[in-house]
Amino acid sequence: MPQEQALCIIYFDAIIGPNIFYCNKNLSEEGKRPNFERLLEFSDGEGTFIYAFQKYQTINHTFYLTSPYARGGKEILMISYLIKAASFKNEISDVFNYLQSKTPILLEFANKLKTLEDFPEVLHKNIKMHLKENLFKLGNSEFQKNFFSLFNTIFNKLAQIIQSDLIHPDESIKKVFIFGADHVGKNNFLKNIEMIQLNLQKNKDIPTKIFQVVIDNLEILKEECIKAGLKCDQCELNNRCINYAEGFIVIFDISNKSSIIEAKERFNIIISKLCQRTPITKIPMLLIGNKFNYHEEFSSKIIYKTFQTKQAKKCAIDIQYFTMDLSKDNEKVLDSLRWLIRKMI
Repeated sequence: MPQEQALCIIYFDAIIGPNIFYCNKNLSEEGKRPNFERLLEFSDGEGTFIYAFQKYQTINHTFYLTSPYARGGKEILMISYLIKAASFKNEISDVFNYLQSKTPILLEFANKLKTLEDFPEVLHKNIKMHLKENLFKLGNSEFQKNFFSLFNTIFNKLAQIIQSDLIHPDESIKKVFIFGADHVGKNNFLKNIEMIQLNLQKNKDIPTKIFQVVIDNLEILKEECIKAGLKCDQCELNNRCINYAEGFIVIFDISNKSSIIEAKERFNIIISKLCQRTPITKIPMLLIGNKFNYHEEFSSKIIYKTFQTKQAKKCAIDIQYFTMDLSKDNEKVLDSLRWLIRKMI
């Protein structure tokens, strides 16, 4: 089985709530596994949507299964197909298009599961257990045979990736790097992005959809890397090289003049590196002034005057500034990311 992909079935158990029925990859080995249970709880009906976790990008399809055992006569289930976007060498938007292309296969799988004999009965034989370890004890041999034959057929269809689309060891991954001093809100920024994803599922615009697959490609540039003038393992490794980045995010404390100056110093280091690219291509640079309530913030004119350098213009750096409180201004976080994504695609 391809190491960077997985297929899972999740259902809603009347006693313990959302529960994993079966996955063909042990995601617990990856550390923080995707929170499928929360995703199914959020779902309010049948449909297909893209959702990004920290390590995986997923396309999910929720559907109802007629069942004599369920309250109301229907079980709600979700099929999730997972990939690691970091295994693709193309642009971030191509990962979104790849996931969208799997929609017909998920629909086919759902329709066939609806007709699988004894499926509702097997679901209700489980008693407060994770079915990944318990599945082989449930259902007769005929059910086992039919289920795994169907599951493996569908997974093989989903897992067909054009070899030229995959990252090879000597190639580099597209990234969006976040940089700024300590305690300016970089980690809060990432946490807020994850928290507001669930509210975006029904939005139809392309930038919003691609936002949901961009998280895996966001990476905070370590402070020691800045101090080393980008001559560090994080920047020199093939799959982290900033020369192949699609965008940058600069975060600083807008209420603190010294924080702005420090951000400008980091900004200059990045700009100098980007100006060495051949050929020079346009790249977006998002500036975020994080608001703190205990000081008056500096005006946008001062910020643009500080960061809009001649070198940045010469090297085709496209700069946009947003100011917000990263602890609560979710809409402004979205607006800033949509600007970045539009520039990237």
